[in-house]
Amino acid sequence: MNRLRFVRLASLLLLLTACDSLRTQHLKTQNIRVGEFTISAEIAASPSERERGLMYRTSLGDDEGMLFVFPEATMQAFWMKNTLIPLDVAYFDDQGFLIEIVTMQPDGGVRTYPSSEPTLYALEMKAGWFAKRAVRKYTKLILPQPIRGL
Repeated sequence: MNRLRFVRLASLLLLLTACDSLRTQHLKTQNIRVGEFTISAEIAASPSERERGLMYRTSLGDDEGMLFVFPEATMQAFWMKNTLIPLDVAYFDDQGFLIEIVTMQPDGGVRTYPSSEPTLYALEMKAGWFAKRAVRKYTKLILPQPIRGL
């Protein structure tokens, strides 16, 4: 009986470890600037990276975020499916100018948060990050090198 219990427990631990590794994606990180502020951003450039986004994360550092890069500037919409922390999404045009900032709350993916103009980049940060730093429309996104989405 004890051996069976041990095998079940070991199997459960292996399954939990596998699930946790599936939830965490390891993306390239770059220092980017939003106006005068430098942040460390994970780069989500492929469809699968953009789809996963910040799902399952339980925290995000004060100056950490995720930069979503699209192949061309088009209308975009984000949602909070499997996203556990409140986020701001900042939409940037193909010249890197801030179009708008939208605050998103975890809701299981019920609501979508569309851009009002074509977007080439979207930057997710902890909710309130942009307001705390008084980042406004037309603030420039500055990348260390050009990045294109797939």
